[in-house]
Amino acid sequence: RVSVLVTAKNSTKANYAYHADIFTDIQAGVDRAVLPFTSIIEYAQGAPLRNATSDEDSTVDWNFFEDIDLVPIDRQPAPGVHKWVPLEVRTSIFDDRREHLAFNNRTYESPLVPTLTTALTTGYQAFYPDAYGFKSNPIILDPMTDIEVAMFNNDPNSHPFHLHGHNFFIIHRGTIDNDPTKYRASGQYPVRRDTITIPPKEFAIVRFTADNPGAWLLHCHMIWHGEQGLMATFIESPYQIQNNTRLPQSVKDNCVSMGIPLSGNSMGRDGIDLPDEPRGPFPLTGL
Repeated sequence: RVSVLVTAKNSTKANYAYHADIFTDIQAGVDRAVLPFTSIIEYAQGAPLRNATSDEDSTVDWNFFEDIDLVPIDRQPAPGVHKWVPLEVRTSIFDDRREHLAFNNRTYESPLVPTLTTALTTGYQAFYPDAYGFKSNPIILDPMTDIEVAMFNNDPNSHPFHLHGHNFFIIHRGTIDNDPTKYRASGQYPVRRDTITIPPKEFAIVRFTADNPGAWLLHCHMIWHGEQGLMATFIESPYQIQNNTRLPQSVKDNCVSMGIPLSGNSMGRDGIDLPDEPRGPFPLTGL
């Protein structure tokens, strides 16, 4: 998603077509030309339709552009790096004989107790990643630290990764085999987005500042990939969450009706009491 400003022409001599393609590279077998979205910017009813930036007809290049080359109107320099978070994407058959997607060979599964509830109710132990459950892929962020997330896509599919709670700066793009012809770096004022698509065997490095306390998912925006486990959880500023956040009564009522504990760690217990927490499945070796 990108917001743009378009300057209107000071003329009613022609109307202009605009065009958008669905990015279908993440779904094999779908031709993007089959699913176009087109419409018209109309300056005058009955005026001729043109597709050029002048009054002369011309062809238009519909090829995709590199998002890292964009420069935002609101120019901000990228933050530095206080914490580095490497995330390697893989798909494999796991030891439950199912195919899973995973960050760092850890496939996501929702905890019994919602992550935000755990952050609110476990006191000082809310700073311990173990309290949120192994399979929630928890990553604790200190307040106002600058975070760099490096995502390496070793999967044979593209993945559009979406981060809740933040817009991140896109810093670098490239290939995992370090092909110098495909390496790209941002300029002084990087583009900011909340979603980035990473093609197969490529990487992207993004940064943001932890200035928004909460429990925020990073996940593939293809819903079934999330269901296959391609998610991680940033728990940002747990103590600030406890000081500034309260669960609405409607949320508590829903939890009670669904049998979900209203306090405790990922299993509804005190602190990091998780002796029998299930930690699998794990990838089978040799695949």
